[in-house]
Amino acid sequence: MPIRIAFGVLDITTNFYLNETLLLYTCTGSNSYQKNEREVDIIQSIFSNREIAIGLWGLLVVIIVLFTKPGKNFIKSILPIVFCRKFVIFYIIFLSFFVLTVYLLYLVEYWNLALLKNTILWVILVEIPLFVKAIEKAKDSRFFRKLINDNLALITIIQFIFGFWSFGLLTELILIPSALFLGLMYAITSKEEKYKAIKKILDMLLLTFTCIALFFIIRKIVRNPYDLFNSKALKEFLLPLLLLFLNLPIVYGLALFNMYEQIFIRLKGSSIEKRKMKKRILLFGNFNLTKTSSIINKGIHLLITSLTDKDMEKNIKILDKYLESRVGDNYMKRANFYKLCCILGFIISVFGLIICNSDVSIKDIITLNFAFNFAKAKEIITYICSIGITLCLCLFVYSIGYSKKKYEEISQIKKYALQGYLYLLNRQFRHLKEVLPIDEPQELFIQYIEPAIELKIECEKIISSYDNLLSYWELDSIKQLQLYADIFLKDICHDENTLINMGSTEYISYHNKRIKDAPQNEKINTFKYTIKKDAEKYAEQVNLCRDEFKNLIDK
Repeated sequence: MPIRIAFGVLDITTNFYLNETLLLYTCTGSNSYQKNEREVDIIQSIFSNREIAIGLWGLLVVIIVLFTKPGKNFIKSILPIVFCRKFVIFYIIFLSFFVLTVYLLYLVEYWNLALLKNTILWVILVEIPLFVKAIEKAKDSRFFRKLINDNLALITIIQFIFGFWSFGLLTELILIPSALFLGLMYAITSKEEKYKAIKKILDMLLLTFTCIALFFIIRKIVRNPYDLFNSKALKEFLLPLLLLFLNLPIVYGLALFNMYEQIFIRLKGSSIEKRKMKKRILLFGNFNLTKTSSIINKGIHLLITSLTDKDMEKNIKILDKYLESRVGDNYMKRANFYKLCCILGFIISVFGLIICNSDVSIKDIITLNFAFNFAKAKEIITYICSIGITLCLCLFVYSIGYSKKKYEEISQIKKYALQGYLYLLNRQFRHLKEVLPIDEPQELFIQYIEPAIELKIECEKIISSYDNLLSYWELDSIKQLQLYADIFLKDICHDENTLINMGSTEYISYHNKRIKDAPQNEKINTFKYTIKKDAEKYAEQVNLCRDEFKNLIDK
């Protein structure tokens, strides 16, 4: 019933909008209206109503920013940074590479002008944020594996289907700011206990909106299934994935360049020695992001103590031996190498079959429709590639089993070594509240402070004892948890031993005294504000660590 009412409102709104349009038609004359109608039809044939609505609201925001003093000042401050020499060089390299990838898709008759809008939107909404994320977070191959997994996840299909159809333009113009407002309200109410009743109302509104949208989509699919299940829709769905895979080299190159730049800035010594040290670092790191990032993460001592090329050579050898001895990072290398070889062999074999069994002319080789006239050579290569495909598939199955076996072995060792840490982490995860009990000191002490003290001590023990066993990202997540726990506890009480020896009853008195003595105005108490921010960061890191070690905890 509520859904019917909602769609009834939409139909009434649409009819009203059409009546207004007809009235405008009769008043201004048919010629001008037909011209405007054609222009609107052209725009709507390229962009969906949702994209037009977002564009109009975005244009309004840009105009407001451009004509306000804070907006002008922001643009003046950001323009010199955005168009500095290094960024301009990167823009040229990126655009050249991107145009090349799009041209490659055009040659194989995949890309056409109908996909231009999707391509531009992908660059703005995906590629540019990806560059920022790569500079900030890309330290090893795991970042790129996670990136690929996220884009191949089921949620991408759901998002595509939800975004495939849209409501009428007037409805979308109302829905876009409404959804944004509800999202902001939901984010605010999720953090404050006093807004719990409002959050429940927002939950109901969001659930209702989702149900209406889901009903709308299912009705569209049932009535017009071929709108979604056709080659054009499939191309639109696969285009972001293809662009992502084809542009990974430039993203990887940006992350690698950023890492080398951070290293070279920290070099000490004369200009001649710096040039020699740069060459040695380049020879050591090559195109390996993991090895390059290890110079900053584990080899900071290397940069501080290396004043000459000989010092750098000696320190790099020490770092190289350390990296080779790391069980956590190296244990799965052989299994991953086997899988990579099988995948490459399979691709090469399939590629060979395409070349040898294509019927088009050789001049079309660039379009991936290969043909050779050497019948015997084709026959021999066909047999080789057929055997290669079979062999690679068999070896790939074996490598998956081998990889699983090696992973089970190292997982058992890690689970035994990290038993205390995994227990404390899981316990703290279960104690986390959606809203921090800052006004309930006893609950705060039992559910946050006590577990944080125990986790911090356990993290310190792991960092000192099992550095060699853990992979880089596992060790980094534990270090971050130890850091945030330490900040959280230090802001509560500077003397950690005093806090450790406190009981829940003693903490209640201490907590109330700190609140009373802390500077405050009508809305903010500095002690409560600081503790709340620290606890949120600590809780976020607990969630990240649990995701990191989820496989070990659930075993």
